[in-house]
Amino acid sequence: MDDHTLELKKEISGGSTIDLMDAQTERIDGICSFDKNRLQSGRGFIFDQIALNYATHATDSGLEGSIEYNTKAPKELQNALLIISQDGRDVLRLPVRDVHNIQTGRTSIDEYKQLKSLRYLVDERQIEIKIKFPPTVVLDNTKKHYVYLRLNGVQTTKKVD
Repeated sequence: MDDHTLELKKEISGGSTIDLMDAQTERIDGICSFDKNRLQSGRGFIFDQIALNYATHATDSGLEGSIEYNTKAPKELQNALLIISQDGRDVLRLPVRDVHNIQTGRTSIDEYKQLKSLRYLVDERQIEIKIKFPPTVVLDNTKKHYVYLRLNGVQTTKKVD
């Protein structure tokens, strides 16, 4: 097992339920460390810390890897739920406000929420990561919104024979 952080940066808009990852999501260094919507064979992950950071830009899209995620999330996003599930099993279901500590953190470690129990993702199983807004709540459509999700823990790796 090795210390590891799974990360996902994504531009989001609207409300209702937003999928942060799907079968088309590419693994790109600095943007996403998931393999589409799963972890490759032999790549199990156990985590006990989570952080969701936010950034906004007035007009530009496609900035996931080139902006600083250091802005307090708008109230609409803070009132939403972050849901991580795998094969119908809830891995994590928490209010965004509980995992978004950017305005109080002095270092990146301060940004993480320490979970009270270990959570895990197994390899070769579909992972869903969603943000679910309350009914009728939507993000301001005059700006571009970005989120940066980090799961901090340990990853197993399969040894090659």
